[in-house]
Amino acid sequence: MKPNKNIKMILLSVIILVLFMSGCVSNPFVRPTTQDDFRTGRQGILMEFLTNAPPSETYEDYPFQIGVILKNVGAYDIKNGFISFTIEEDYMELMNQNEGVSRFSLKGKSVSLPTGDQLIKIIKAKTKKIDEQSEKHESAILANVCYQYQTKKDITTCIDTDIYNLKKMQKVCLVRDITLTPQGAPVAITKIESEMLPAEDDNLIKPAFKIQIKNVGNGEVIDKDKISDVCSSEPLEHKELNIVDVKVMLSNEELECKPEPLKLKYDGDEIRCIFEKGIPKEMATYTSPLTIELNYGYTYSISKKVIIKK
Repeated sequence: MKPNKNIKMILLSVIILVLFMSGCVSNPFVRPTTQDDFRTGRQGILMEFLTNAPPSETYEDYPFQIGVILKNVGAYDIKNGFISFTIEEDYMELMNQNEGVSRFSLKGKSVSLPTGDQLIKIIKAKTKKIDEQSEKHESAILANVCYQYQTKKDITTCIDTDIYNLKKMQKVCLVRDITLTPQGAPVAITKIESEMLPAEDDNLIKPAFKIQIKNVGNGEVIDKDKISDVCSSEPLEHKELNIVDVKVMLSNEELECKPEPLKLKYDGDEIRCIFEKGIPKEMATYTSPLTIELNYGYTYSISKKVIIKK
């Protein structure tokens, strides 16, 4: 009987091993990958010209191609982005003017797409005649992307209802500041400072948070509703630049934040959020999820010089 028992144990071990390898049974010692694991890095779109498209040198009155590769290396999907091409019209022309501005969509990094999505955009162009007295002319080609993006961060924060340390009990957490690394987007939440404030009602306290935000990417922040204007060369007013919409939730309750929207400065800025409803002092100190969501537009450009020869 004993040999049969050993055989059964061996067979059971083999079956469990096969199930682990096939993914039918999760390994209790390995943490599953979540979307938060991909919220790293400081860029949204990366863009570069294709090799020889456009060429570094070409001839007058001659066709050529302009090609770029777009990569969404951030953690958020782009559903309605724009790409535009600007040329020196005295010396070049696009073969199809409708291709000067076009839409695109690109998925960001995720569990199902760990490296993010990418696409290649190629348009046809042609050089014009250069000045009769010139042997060559240097002209620039500009490619510009404009898109809506989002930054999101979930943290666990401490809600201390005993702001004067009058309760004789051990607290499960301490109110502290949190410094963060970029969250897979060009606009980053860099620091969160927490504070428990007294309320007008002596029975309540008001959690408050000072959230520092900075543009850490390769381009400029714009009003998320104006992205098509930027890529179509429509002029933007100063009030439409560096605009970030901020939404902060403590558990399932939205906090009141000021200023809203945030007008982001070059070296970063901060927004203050407070839970005006308040929390009863009679509650014990506890931890609570804090979710910060930033929504904004973003624009980024690259250029290449092309020498047109006779």
